Amino acid sequence: AVLSEMTMVNTIEYRVECQILSTLHRENRLAKRFPIGKESLIQKWDRDDVKTWHRTHYRPDNVLLYIVGDLDPQYVQQTIEDKFGHLTAEKQGSEIALPELKGDASDLADAVVGNTLKQRQSWHYPPVRHDFCVVEGVKDLLDDETKLVETGDLEVVEKKSEDESSIGSIYDIHLQKPYSLDDKVKFLKEAELSPGKVIRPHIFKHELLQNFSFHLFAKRPVEPIKDMASFRRSLARRVCLAALQIRLNVGGRSDDPAFTFVEFNQLDSAREGCAVCSLDMTADPPRWREAVLKSISEIRKLGIHGVTPGEMERYASALLTDAEQLAAQGDMISHGDQLAYLMETVANGHTFMSPEQSYAVTEQALSTLTLEEVNRAAAELCSHITGLNDGELTSTGKVVAVACAPKSSDNDAAFVDDDMLCQAIREACTIEVEPVEDVVVPHTLVTPAELEEAMKANPPSWESGQFSDGTPNTPADRITRPFTLRRLSNGIRVGINQNPAESQRGHLRLVAPGGRDAERRLGFKSGSLAVGARAMQEGG
Repeated sequence: AVLSEMTMVNTIEYRVECQILSTLHRENRLAKRFPIGKESLIQKWDRDDVKTWHRTHYRPDNVLLYIVGDLDPQYVQQTIEDKFGHLTAEKQGSEIALPELKGDASDLADAVVGNTLKQRQSWHYPPVRHDFCVVEGVKDLLDDETKLVETGDLEVVEKKSEDESSIGSIYDIHLQKPYSLDDKVKFLKEAELSPGKVIRPHIFKHELLQNFSFHLFAKRPVEPIKDMASFRRSLARRVCLAALQIRLNVGGRSDDPAFTFVEFNQLDSAREGCAVCSLDMTADPPRWREAVLKSISEIRKLGIHGVTPGEMERYASALLTDAEQLAAQGDMISHGDQLAYLMETVANGHTFMSPEQSYAVTEQALSTLTLEEVNRAAAELCSHITGLNDGELTSTGKVVAVACAPKSSDNDAAFVDDDMLCQAIREACTIEVEPVEDVVVPHTLVTPAELEEAMKANPPSWESGQFSDGTPNTPADRITRPFTLRRLSNGIRVGINQNPAESQRGHLRLVAPGGRDAERRLGFKSGSLAVGARAMQEGG
């Protein structure tokens, strides 16, 4: 079954993901241990191997059970005790079929809780440490513990204080030593763009790749959201990310965009034990340099100049609307969604809140959130990129850059190597960026007085829906199921479908001929259609 799954996932997308993760997590075991495993080992498994692995790791003291649903807690607790109460860690350990591995299993268990994020921050995290990229004043969670010191391409030794145990020398928990089964690939090259500014580049080329993709990462500690201060910082980051994504999307919709897709985000990952701040971008291979310059420049612009008051108002309002709509759904949220949210929240150490509680806290926090707080969050989010410019304050840690491209010749415009990628990033970080001009987007294009006057002059009324394909006309005074088709007295055709599954939420699509051509034909001012569309999109 495992070998069959290995065949199914052996796609170019999976290979790209492996290249990215191997570079991003080079300093720990995540770079060498993917869930599917190594084919040469899987083929040699026997029954005792599988049972030993299961008994070593799948123990009651290493399992957390989540239950979500309309259930009686006392009944659930009693059922769990009846079904699982007889299982013990001691019994599971006694059934390890290979006695010579019991010592190794014990060493592994000790190493897992010895100076790793699993031991220090969250039981749910993998037993690893990271090269965190943090701004000045933010302490590495493991700084006062074991230090990993590189002494060569692959060899890593550990410096320990006198009172620390020697577990690290028994079990190489971070898998930094060379092993015979390792893939013969090194993701160890690092470049110094300027003094103190270190970047870890990697290029992956394959004939099955059609587009150029660029991924720029910084790893940061997960900040548990446990109080109002941490929740406000989280909201400030979300405002920044929303503003930047709109800016990037606008650049991607230009007449001749440099990139075909671009996204900047920071997500807490319990699976990786860190928050990953990422820029992901795809472009036509010959235009890879231009795409890198424009995407990085846009991020630097946010980090240096922050968001505008108009952006702050619009995206803070959007966050509140989203929270309100989620709260309105109440208990109509599926159990699967609730379970996924609960598990991710608990794993990252956040405080679990119901949708109603989240809306109340969001409303309270946004009512006093300031532009200065948001711009501080913007500077912190983008610090790993703004800090790459010579002379600017940088983050500690390493920035990771991965480019995936089709195979090409050296003189091809699409050709890229490590040095060329680093040079493009260095160039992007030296481009002077100007602050975004604040665009005042009106909440409405028609004043309430004008609307009232128009409705008095042209009172709206419903007319029956009429069809030319033989479909019977729909009545004007009755809602039909499952779809209602009618017309307004001004001729606009309206189709309505009721969906009770989404409380307080509606989807409106208005289809009409127009655009820039309408400005010319109807004599509107240049740009008026663009402003009108943006008002509908952002003003609600």
